Amino acid sequence: MGRALAVVFTTLVLQALWGSVTLSTRSLPKLTFSFYIPAFSSLLGPRTAATKIVDQAEVEGNEYCHSCVKIDNICYNHTYLFELPAPFGGQHPVVKRMGIMNFTNVIYYTFEPKFSDKEYSKVGYISLYYPEFSGVISGGQTFNFGPFDIDHTERKVYLGGSDGIWVVDDINYFPTYFIEKSNLITNVVVKDYVYFTTSDRKGIFKYFAGYYFVHLADKTIHKFVLDGEYNIVYLNDTGLFISFLNKNHRDVQLSTEPWMRGLTVDMKGSVYAWDIYGIYKVIVDKVLSQSTLKRVTGIAPDAMAFDESNNIIYSIKKKLYKLAKVATSKCFAR
Repeated sequence: MGRALAVVFTTLVLQALWGSVTLSTRSLPKLTFSFYIPAFSSLLGPRTAATKIVDQAEVEGNEYCHSCVKIDNICYNHTYLFELPAPFGGQHPVVKRMGIMNFTNVIYYTFEPKFSDKEYSKVGYISLYYPEFSGVISGGQTFNFGPFDIDHTERKVYLGGSDGIWVVDDINYFPTYFIEKSNLITNVVVKDYVYFTTSDRKGIFKYFAGYYFVHLADKTIHKFVLDGEYNIVYLNDTGLFISFLNKNHRDVQLSTEPWMRGLTVDMKGSVYAWDIYGIYKVIVDKVLSQSTLKRVTGIAPDAMAFDESNNIIYSIKKKLYKLAKVATSKCFAR
């Protein structure tokens, strides 16, 4: 028995040092990735295992799905996954942003650390399928990262914060400087190019090969995303708007609500917004001036993103949930 335990322990240590991880699920082909994880790294200890999602075969046809909710007339199996690990500050933590690296299924999220921490905003990460792989992005200086976006092609994360825009890859999670040194970055969006906003300038800036281009130069932007057609959905003091790539059309106001918690884009390029009353979808009409915002569910997340299968992943406080489409039309409406 003692020899067997020693072998198991040695194997686990080697896996931690060399980082050979095999990902395998029912819905994905078997993939093998290699992560460099330094010994005694920023892993945050054991996590609650993800709850097994109901097999679609159990809810196919006309059977009623008791674990599902209906969103936009589609049933989604609603599953609790695990708690997001981080040295959260306060008794009521809130995750403000979330994104998922498609290739590795690693979730990135912002959080406010403990009050004793010299940094007031950080970005953590955790594997969606292997929650024991988790940590916090940190470097050789004080960083206050908040806004971020993921370049899925290059497998990099662009982070904005109190000292410009920085970049990490999915291997060492150590930030390197990119642009806008000494500027407070309030939003970062990556879609072919890097788009961003700052605290002291109006408009949305696009960076390309050392040059800057500005969009919506007369507007103060609180949040923004780009949909699949490169239309800009943005939030300011007067509400939520969409600015079309075709500049022959005026911006359309989608909502007068200036307190949207967040914006995100699904894998098909559709934009979603959410607030304390639920989740909304931006409907871009063929007649652009008739574009609208449609409420699709009363679920009110703190942060939200889409995985590679276009399932909704969202958080409420530290708890993480998944909404996966199932092959039935009979379920709870919410």
